[in-house]
Amino acid sequence: MIQYKSINHLTTSLKEREDYFSHLNRDDVGPSVLLQTCNRVELYYGDGDIPDTVARHLFRVVCGLESAITGERAVQGQVKEAYQAARQSGVKLSAGLHKLFECALQIGKRVRNETEISHGAVSHSLAAIEIIEQQHINLSNAHITIIGVNKLTEDIIKFLKNKGAKVMMLANRTEEKARRMAAPYGIDVRQLDEKDDFLQHTDILISATSADHAIIFKEDLNPNRKLLAIDLAFPRDIDPSVADMQQVTLYNLQDVERKVQANIAVREDEVQKAELMIEEEIGLLREIMERRRKHHTVRIVARGSRLSQLQVKEVMQHLPDVPYKLKVKASLGDKNQHISLLNGEAPDDIFTRELDQALLKGEADVAIHSAKDLPEQLNGGLEVIALYEAFDKTDALVSRDNQTLAALPTGSRIGTSSPLRRQELLAMRPDLEVVSIRGCIEDRVRQVRSGQIDAAIVATCALKRLGMEGEIAEILSFTTHPMQGRLAVTARKGRNDLKAIFAKGSIL
Repeated sequence: MIQYKSINHLTTSLKEREDYFSHLNRDDVGPSVLLQTCNRVELYYGDGDIPDTVARHLFRVVCGLESAITGERAVQGQVKEAYQAARQSGVKLSAGLHKLFECALQIGKRVRNETEISHGAVSHSLAAIEIIEQQHINLSNAHITIIGVNKLTEDIIKFLKNKGAKVMMLANRTEEKARRMAAPYGIDVRQLDEKDDFLQHTDILISATSADHAIIFKEDLNPNRKLLAIDLAFPRDIDPSVADMQQVTLYNLQDVERKVQANIAVREDEVQKAELMIEEEIGLLREIMERRRKHHTVRIVARGSRLSQLQVKEVMQHLPDVPYKLKVKASLGDKNQHISLLNGEAPDDIFTRELDQALLKGEADVAIHSAKDLPEQLNGGLEVIALYEAFDKTDALVSRDNQTLAALPTGSRIGTSSPLRRQELLAMRPDLEVVSIRGCIEDRVRQVRSGQIDAAIVATCALKRLGMEGEIAEILSFTTHPMQGRLAVTARKGRNDLKAIFAKGSIL
């Protein structure tokens, strides 16, 4: 079951949220999506059913109904970024989590397009400008320091420029990033480690970095200079004890949001419209999950190597909602590694025959292959129903001592199982000995490292899929097989239902 943990501004203080975030352990719950915003820290995890309460909470969050500033727009992007970060982290999210966040982003977009809930909503950047204006500071001669490079600080720079600010400076830990953002606005840039200098002359300080600890302390500030400090970061950038300094006026996130709440006027009927849309989306999600429970689990057959199983995962990442079971079969080529592929004695279907038979006998629905392993003519009862593009089509050289092809001594023994690679190799280095090599990628690399052969030619994408990029001595300028790196899905002819399922991401 999909679950979530939440700590937010409605029930906790800023300090409590900071403490919770610093001690959060995601390993306890397995693959998860972590949403961290100014107002909340939330963790979504689990698999299977999605309770209405979980969906309703996330949908309200993404629509801005749970924000300190109702209807604010930033949370939509924050939810999207949290979901993308989880997808790219290397862990496999459950199908339920994928569907929950896809629906959440969909309802967030719909609510903002079809209601005026975000009309007039005050952003944190506008709130900061309002606070500055209420202090009656003359912006034309005030020294303003902004720390952090992000959309929030860039918006503040734009607003301050429009308000007549003349003396602005952008500070950041990485100076180059600051220069790129500051250039269009003609403002000065400093490195953060120079803070002892530039903070001595600052009248207005606005900080919004992604640091996980405070970066501004009492000793950094000028005790004889009046300072307005606005801390828009979570966790806080400015140590709270700075507020004890007589010459400093400090606002943190809670202060900013409390200051502008009186100015927020979202019409009640717009909120009600959004809530009705959320309930509609929950109903649709419920129907989707019910259909999924009834959905036929796709039975996949593939070879037993680690590379083959990673290829199955790569294909199914295009289809996070599709349940599947994997059946492993050894192919004719796997069972007879003495058969050479270089001299033409291997049958065309050496790597597919057993998998084809599993499809024809009804033992599996689809087979997933390296596309270049397919025979020129498929069995008459089968067809390719999907083809996924290669992320790398090159060949790589794996060699002892990581020598390049040009550096290999005359007579070196180079392993390959491909006639095309042998042809390309001998065209460049006819003085080398090409030998037949078989086995999984790990075994081929092992033969090089053990000294059985001097080098081997391997598909670059295979090494990358296995996380073995470190074995690459050189990327070769070879003409490669037209199907190199691509992944193919085969099935019995007439399975239009399977074609529809695997169409997502396919280049057919």
